Amino acid sequence: MKNYQTHHSSPVKIGIPYIFYFHDFLPFWTTLLWEMGFEVEVSPETDRHIIDAGMETVLAETCFPVKTAHGHIKYLLDKGVDSILIPSFVNLNKTDDPFDAGFACPYTQTIPYLAKTAFPGIKTLVPVIDMSQGEAFLKKELKRVLAPYHIRTSQISSAIRIAESEQENFIKKIKDKGDEVIASLKERAVVIVGRAYNSFDKGVNLDIPKKLADLGVISMPMDFLPIENSAIKQDWPNMYWRAGQRILSAAKTIRSTPLLHAVYIGNFSCGPDSFIIKFFEEEMSGKPYLHLELDAHSADAGAITRCEAFLDSIENTKEKVGDSGKLPRRKKINSHFSEERTIFLPRMSDHAFALAGAFEYCGRAAEVLPESTGETVDLGKKYVSGKECYPCAVTTGDMIKKIMEPGFDPGRSAFFMPSGAGPCRFGQYNVFHRLVIEDLRLDNLPVFSPNQDEHFYDHLKIAGNDFALRSWKGITAVSLLQKCLHQTRPYEKEKNISDEIYTMYLAKAYDSLRGADGGIDAVLKKAKFDFEHVRRFPGKKPLIGIVGEIFVRSNRFSNEDLVRKIEEIGGEAYLAPAEEWVYYINLMGLRRALIKKDLSGMITLLSKRFFQKRIERKFERYFAGFLKSLHEPDTREILDKAGPYIHPSFEGEAILSIGKSIELIEKGASGIINAMPFGCMPGTIVSGLMRGLKRKYGIPCLSIPYDGTESLTTEIQLEAFMDQAREYNKTVA
Repeated sequence: MKNYQTHHSSPVKIGIPYIFYFHDFLPFWTTLLWEMGFEVEVSPETDRHIIDAGMETVLAETCFPVKTAHGHIKYLLDKGVDSILIPSFVNLNKTDDPFDAGFACPYTQTIPYLAKTAFPGIKTLVPVIDMSQGEAFLKKELKRVLAPYHIRTSQISSAIRIAESEQENFIKKIKDKGDEVIASLKERAVVIVGRAYNSFDKGVNLDIPKKLADLGVISMPMDFLPIENSAIKQDWPNMYWRAGQRILSAAKTIRSTPLLHAVYIGNFSCGPDSFIIKFFEEEMSGKPYLHLELDAHSADAGAITRCEAFLDSIENTKEKVGDSGKLPRRKKINSHFSEERTIFLPRMSDHAFALAGAFEYCGRAAEVLPESTGETVDLGKKYVSGKECYPCAVTTGDMIKKIMEPGFDPGRSAFFMPSGAGPCRFGQYNVFHRLVIEDLRLDNLPVFSPNQDEHFYDHLKIAGNDFALRSWKGITAVSLLQKCLHQTRPYEKEKNISDEIYTMYLAKAYDSLRGADGGIDAVLKKAKFDFEHVRRFPGKKPLIGIVGEIFVRSNRFSNEDLVRKIEEIGGEAYLAPAEEWVYYINLMGLRRALIKKDLSGMITLLSKRFFQKRIERKFERYFAGFLKSLHEPDTREILDKAGPYIHPSFEGEAILSIGKSIELIEKGASGIINAMPFGCMPGTIVSGLMRGLKRKYGIPCLSIPYDGTESLTTEIQLEAFMDQAREYNKTVA
């Protein structure tokens, strides 16, 4: 074993922050580095000093584990380590695991990129960890990040074998101890459930296991349970978070074991837990449990009081459990989708009319739900905990309002809510909606949920073979009409004329897509003519780019009509187009198809992209010479621009928002607004990374979180932001 030397002739010291998945895999990583000749310094368990350091350096209002992670990184920097190992843990399930994906949450994946922005000049080793791609990919990543130390591939291979052996021994000892403890149980015991970095770090969990011991109760970590081979995939097929899979597996075991009870330790603002906790409750089927949400300000006294109350409450649990120890499960909802049903689409934006028109063209009845209102959101909030994403509450309210309408027939209806493959929460919306429908005892009301992955277009075929192409024509057309509106309205002399033209041509486009009234080409040509002849005031206003989470940035109700507010205070808004997400899905799907060597998938995705680009270029020609923002860059170009700030292995809107922001800055934008739901994980990541954009370009950046509560603070922030944008505009003019 060779020791690698620094210029001071001492071993290279690599720091490992004791955060996130290092709580699960520390034996592997420390052994790996030791075997390659490095000295290793691991930060200690979380303490008050680390928490305070994290609170001082964190970039955005995020969850407690992210704040402590910044503190651990700061600790290692203060220790003077030569470099810090901060992997981007993406997917922790191997290809032969029972689940298709085992994603880490977005914050875990992006902590190395946030650290780079928070600590300028930090030296890091950032391998991308995607176990689904096998050992060859891991070796390639290690070879890449360790290149400065000239480590041979054979050394990496040897070190991996030894490290894996250490990790396996570690896991075996845990399982053996778990089997021993469970087999010896004679009285009730508590299982500590949650992510390892919440559950097993004494500085984060308020030392709950010791407090339970002081109360005379045995407690054990969730890892003691036999949870690897559970049938969670059958009940929760799109649970793509590794922690969620393990937590729900633990719930299944705890529910069916009379002596076991659960204390679920989480943290405030945990995105995945906002959905997982509801699913956990379903899996527990009425068996009581205690959910503790902790943060930097949680007090011991409050936790002890809640533990005591919980222990008192489970005294009668035996009376509710049958001889087998199993509690009744609730029936899973029917998700059958047939031609006889009318499909109802949430009005995320006016692009919903493109989808509705395509459905109708393919012979399926479709209806766009009305725009959301305060009333519908209040209705939705009755069915959510308040911790889920704001768009989930909005779409739930719209759905419930429709269900409550007189004459609504669940047997002839279906809702449209696409799914996703993670890591953000959107892919759980349709699961949540199904549970809400189940609560309403409407077992015959399905949710049509095509998954936005490499098989997206195959899933859409249920609507008709022409659906994908027809809807794309509509999406492109609506985006072009929106661009005309946003470019014209800030300068119109006759008030509301631009809105009237837009509304008229949106209706014409919808009719055309349904096949009811001529071609979409004629509609677009006439729209361009009418917008072009709107009488305007001269001059040029500061251009404000709007990026962020696609629902909130696109939904006028959810973002409090942000585009119009920008116009009212003297700006011109550029709204990132909806079709950028479709192109991104295509690219990510193509990447996965290449990894899997899925020739059929590659051909499908490349052909779809070819026809989509051809339609887009054709429609754009009708607006040549008029629209300034006519041409949108290729998705690869957007990802390349974002590259210095965030790696493309982190999938989702964050990388698009950062890349699009840079593209807009280069095209002359005077300010960037990140519109996001309150607590949105990708949105919060963008908010943090925008500190780096502001530092480099000097451009004003503003993140606005929305939760359905109008705030005067937002108005004040927007006005101050616009003043900064005007000043920036002068400096670059």
